[in-house]
Amino acid sequence: MPQHTHFKTLLSALPHSFQKSFFNQLNHLINYSPSIGIMGKTGAGKSSLINALFQSPLSPVSNISGCTRQVQRFSMTMNSHTLTFIDLPGVGESLERDKEYHQLYRNLLPELDLIIWVLKADDRAWSSDEQCYRFLTEQCGYQPNRFLFVLNQADKIEPCRQWDVKCQQPSPEQATNLVLKQQAVITSFKPHHPVMVVSAVENYQLTEFAEQLIQTLPAQASSGVARQLNSTYRTLSVEDSARNDFGQCVSDIVDTLIDILPLPLLIKSTISTVKSSIISVAKSMWSWFF
Repeated sequence: MPQHTHFKTLLSALPHSFQKSFFNQLNHLINYSPSIGIMGKTGAGKSSLINALFQSPLSPVSNISGCTRQVQRFSMTMNSHTLTFIDLPGVGESLERDKEYHQLYRNLLPELDLIIWVLKADDRAWSSDEQCYRFLTEQCGYQPNRFLFVLNQADKIEPCRQWDVKCQQPSPEQATNLVLKQQAVITSFKPHHPVMVVSAVENYQLTEFAEQLIQTLPAQASSGVARQLNSTYRTLSVEDSARNDFGQCVSDIVDTLIDILPLPLLIKSTISTVKSSIISVAKSMWSWFF
């Protein structure tokens, strides 16, 4: 493979077993298919938000029947690389002592890299969202750092007629109300990451949301998501963040191979010495891979 030429030159003096394992792991990393869960009430604008951010529109793949629960799976594919979104049920339904939900989430949560939780900016109360969030974190054991909260439809915040259509931004009064709403989300959910405020329809603060999304994703998933973003939102910040994550993953691959391969100590020491060069080459080729 031509993209591996730089690596091959660098690794040529190292044992074949290391080279073979390294390229296997590297290919696995480059071809990693991220999965993102989407939570939120119907009407929160979940699909319009995703469609606004990414190059390809969502395509329904299947309805996963979790007993009687319908979980919709969507995907977008670009150059044979796939990104999957799973629209999760639960908000607005009674979850207490519900064995079906426990089983459904127990099966689904491990495959998700992140859950994006979409709230409507003009909603007066999020009690059903809160109940569902508590269920997922307290009863299903999903970690708070795996959720990214977003207030969508910022243009609908009162006084909604004041929205500046020309500049695609809120009026000062709306901006004040959006800050209050953001604070309300922080109080209700105590989220690990910043609460993003956007309007998918008005393209308001989608760049900031894309940048936060890439920073929030686990290291192995950020490049696969960045690759699918609309070019407008593939900012330098997005690319730098994903490139650094990729470098970190390559570093982890090298460390793991040093640990598990039965190699002489001197060889292991040599690999440790060239590790920073391997990471440097990987990062320099990020745009080529993604």
